[in-house]
Amino acid sequence: PAASAADVETAREQVAQLGRDVEAAAAEYAQVEARLTSQRERAAAAEARASSQARLVSDMEAELAALAVETYKRGSVDPGLSLLASGGLDVLTSTSTLTLLTERRSLSLNDVREAQTELDRRRGQEKEQLAEVEALTTDLAERRADIEARLQGAQDLLAAAEAEEQARLAAEGARAQEQASRDARSNEDAAAVPSPAPGGSGRFIRPLQGAVRSPFGWRIHPVYGERRLHKGEDIPSPCGTPVMAAGDGTVVSATWDGSYGNIITVDHGDGTSTAYAHLEGFAVTSGPVSQGEVIAYVGTTGLSTGCHTHFEVREDGEPVDPRGYL
Repeated sequence: PAASAADVETAREQVAQLGRDVEAAAAEYAQVEARLTSQRERAAAAEARASSQARLVSDMEAELAALAVETYKRGSVDPGLSLLASGGLDVLTSTSTLTLLTERRSLSLNDVREAQTELDRRRGQEKEQLAEVEALTTDLAERRADIEARLQGAQDLLAAAEAEEQARLAAEGARAQEQASRDARSNEDAAAVPSPAPGGSGRFIRPLQGAVRSPFGWRIHPVYGERRLHKGEDIPSPCGTPVMAAGDGTVVSATWDGSYGNIITVDHGDGTSTAYAHLEGFAVTSGPVSQGEVIAYVGTTGLSTGCHTHFEVREDGEPVDPRGYL
């Protein structure tokens, strides 16, 4: 079935909502990307610190090993023989100093190794956090791509619905134009000012001058193209032409009413009222009016095919043929 105006509006709302979803996903993705960049920098810094500390440990281990060898070599000399040699006391002193230095280096190395262990632990944490953020970034990218794909699909559907709606409106307009042409041909011999129908009470006057284009009764609707009751009579005239009250009465409403467009209703008492539709605007909106007083202006609002006034006479709210009152 052809798309209706409601279908088009629904498609527009869906496109608008998906557009907002895409914007929200893009903003969230940008935040996570910034977080990912920061996390990568932190992980790289932790890696560099751990590597530097590992090199320090390696250097100290090598130095300590060299000191241990030197200590061992010096400690293997017989102290008695050493005293006979020139500067023997210096040898013993040097040996003691070297041993003490080796012990101190060993204690320092333990501190460095503990620091390396802590850095390795932090490096592991940074890597885990980096993996989590990378996974979150991938997930958000997939979600964003899915929403963008749905948005494109909705935009395609909206374009198709709008095209169908335009085609439907064009077809309705063509039917209305055809009906208007038929009405014009059927009334081309009508008098410029119609005379009251035989049997009319003469209580009301027509609200404006002009030939009646479409009288009260059953007809083919000019827009819908189906047989419907026309509840009043249509009097064509240029938009802006003054519309007069058909009789003395009180304006009880001046409002917008769907297919009627702008419509004004006058209560004449005894359950009788008149209505004037498709108006461009109102001259009065409430209160008493006299027969012949300008109350509105011809328009083409609502479901209308051109500038005219739809004039109704109602008895207890039910439309009747206006000719019985003119």
